Amino acid sequence: MRRRAIVGVMGVLAASALVVGMSVSVGGASVSSAKAPPLCAGKTKAAAIKAIKKSYDYFLNGSLGYTAAQKAAYVQYLSGKHLNQSLLDQFTASSEANAAQAATTAVDVDKVKCVGKKGKNATVNFTLVLSGSRLEGLAPPGAALLDGKTWKVTALTLCNLQALGDPSILEKAPCSDIVLKG
Repeated sequence: MRRRAIVGVMGVLAASALVVGMSVSVGGASVSSAKAPPLCAGKTKAAAIKAIKKSYDYFLNGSLGYTAAQKAAYVQYLSGKHLNQSLLDQFTASSEANAAQAATTAVDVDKVKCVGKKGKNATVNFTLVLSGSRLEGLAPPGAALLDGKTWKVTALTLCNLQALGDPSILEKAPCSDIVLKG
């Protein structure tokens, strides 16, 4: 069961990474340009938590059929001005190897906790769901950050999920660099 779960996780990551091009518009992923993004603090905390849950859903819920561009827009370093080509390449390779499993994988965001005084970071506890069954304790804790006007799943969360299928990923660039930045 654990191996099947790991394959499912890798499938979700695979489907998430099929980025068709280098340039990804995050217009649909951001808050209206006339408004400030919701900070994870004060009056906008509830909106920020909703946006964080949305980013995890786009990234990990393969059953909803989001396009690659939609998914990439919600993961740190996979799109926009902070694009990391090495991470994108690694992610794409992993994705191609496991694409078939993505459609049976979903995510339940169990808890979002705002951290930091500026309201731009959060920790996220989530559970992967494979073929309708929650895989308790499989997913490591995650995080989200406000990148411009979009809440995104952190690259560290991405690397930790990919490490479920291949732990050596954390020892090689770009994930080794991301882990060191922590």
